[in-house]
Amino acid sequence: MGYWLLHTSEAHWRIRDFFTDGRTGTVWTIRQHWKRVAPGDGVAVWLTGKDGGVVARGRVTGEPYFGADDAEYWIEEHGERWRVPVDLTEHFVDRPIRRDVLAADPRFANALILRLAGGRNPFPLEPDEWTAITDRVPPPGPQVVATAVRGAAVAVAVGATAVREAMRSVVHRAPAAGESRR
Repeated sequence: MGYWLLHTSEAHWRIRDFFTDGRTGTVWTIRQHWKRVAPGDGVAVWLTGKDGGVVARGRVTGEPYFGADDAEYWIEEHGERWRVPVDLTEHFVDRPIRRDVLAADPRFANALILRLAGGRNPFPLEPDEWTAITDRVPPPGPQVVATAVRGAAVAVAVGATAVREAMRSVVHRAPAAGESRR
């Protein structure tokens, strides 16, 4: 089993929209290691930026392939490239495992992402580096609840719109022959 770090930025991937919409599965562009990445491998998402760090964790769900990306949440289209399907079952975008915290951990201090920040996806992780991440994954908390509440609010809003439109069609329907409009 392998472990991989996938890096991105909010300028390239609408990560908050992805998770707010309740998504977990996507395909990720990989530029190297496509012969080594395998279904079942662990993946973590590294969000770049000032307060960057690991913001999600999951698994590879299929074999790497050459093809198009999941364009719905990616800001720029990449065309046909090597991709790998992943399922990001844990996310903590508002509570990242920060770069400085991981860099201070001797198990993660030599990770490639720290030495080659501009490198290509995916970055291989050693088992100890993966453990340094998994030991710090925050428990489900307010972000998970907030996502569920936002999802429920969308369902209620859709339902309310349907009821309102049904009532509007009844109120505004043309009167039948011999029927008066009151």
